[in-house]
Amino acid sequence: MKNIDISIIIVTYNVKSLLADCLFSIKQSEDNLKKEIFIIDNGRDDTYKLFKDSREYIYIKNKDNVGFSKANNQALKIAKGRYILILNPDTKLNKNTLSEMYNFMEIHKDVGVSTCPLFLPSGELDKACRRSFPTISNSIGKLLNLSKFSDKFKGYNIEGSINREIEIDACTGAFMFIRKEVFSGNKKHTKTAFFDESFWAMGEDLDLCFRIKENNWKIMYTPKTSILHYKGASGGLKKSSSKLSSADKETKRRWIKAYSDAMYIFYKKHYFTQNNVLINFIIIISIKLLYLLQLLKLNVIEK
Repeated sequence: MKNIDISIIIVTYNVKSLLADCLFSIKQSEDNLKKEIFIIDNGRDDTYKLFKDSREYIYIKNKDNVGFSKANNQALKIAKGRYILILNPDTKLNKNTLSEMYNFMEIHKDVGVSTCPLFLPSGELDKACRRSFPTISNSIGKLLNLSKFSDKFKGYNIEGSINREIEIDACTGAFMFIRKEVFSGNKKHTKTAFFDESFWAMGEDLDLCFRIKENNWKIMYTPKTSILHYKGASGGLKKSSSKLSSADKETKRRWIKAYSDAMYIFYKKHYFTQNNVLINFIIIISIKLLYLLQLLKLNVIEK
């Protein structure tokens, strides 16, 4: 297929029913855009049965769970679309989502990545859809919930009206609408590498946004459309999707470790040389302590 408008890349892990709903929402899209849809299956369930006799999708089955970054990169290397949509399987698009995001990017040529409001089943905004890059103060504010006591600790998640169009530092990998030129480069912008495969899961979206911004692309949040996000169904750690998740205790442990590893990798990669030995020591110890506390919490809940 030539002249692809959008390459949609979905990495899935044991969430067959949610994936089916996500794909149905794509089919219901009201647009004339030419699409190719990649399904990268890291799971061990019977998701493959959805694609056994189908030619609608480019289905890739991995023998093992290679992680979010590596699985996305498998598709990015062969994607032909003018735009790339990184999409989680635990999402549902509105009928105008693809057309609105496509039109937005066509108008705003200086935007490398765009996103829209992601709403949880509760109706609340998934705050990860519009973030600032982490600093020591805003990270402490988020982890210890100190932002409500002092403005000094605010900023990790962008507050204010969800109905205003704004430039942001980063968005969640659950929905990233990316201009293909971000990865190929052009006269104004240096080529940005694909997802860093050091990140197994979580943190890779933040890292990619960081590098895209370094190459002088804008990342924008627009309220022109929205999607539903069950959030965390693969890992089974989020309240919004806990009843829909099939994750066992071992899977949950691996996701907790991935979260801890992601914080360490991101800090070491982007901030380590900016701080002194004492600060680096405190940050790394804090990451390890947080990991142990999360494991302890999981053990208590699962008993």
